[in-house]
Amino acid sequence: MFNRDQDPDGFHDSELDELERLSNGVIDLIESGHLDEAQRNCLELKTRFPDQIDWIERSAAVCEARGQIDQASDHYRRCLAHIDSKPDGFDSDSREWYRSQIDRLRKPSTSDRSN
Repeated sequence: MFNRDQDPDGFHDSELDELERLSNGVIDLIESGHLDEAQRNCLELKTRFPDQIDWIERSAAVCEARGQIDQASDHYRRCLAHIDSKPDGFDSDSREWYRSQIDRLRKPSTSDRSN
């Protein structure tokens, strides 16, 4: 996610607040089981803030919540590509966090091993 201390793409405070509200709202919707609405928020993020990583990362979370592991991994790989294209807006741990999410999704779950 973007560093709030920076001014990504010259946004005004109200735009940053809206980006943050929509982005965090996706997580709240996932946690409450409203996956269709969470996906709609991701699409709104993509439409309104296409150059920000939030819509990609949140789309990964929605896919994971739906059990769409391959799609979630693909979104996390897109996050890595996004960082490569705009490295100035990210701290050094960002790449590692997205890689760890991909690795985590690749590992079989305990329920898969017990069958």
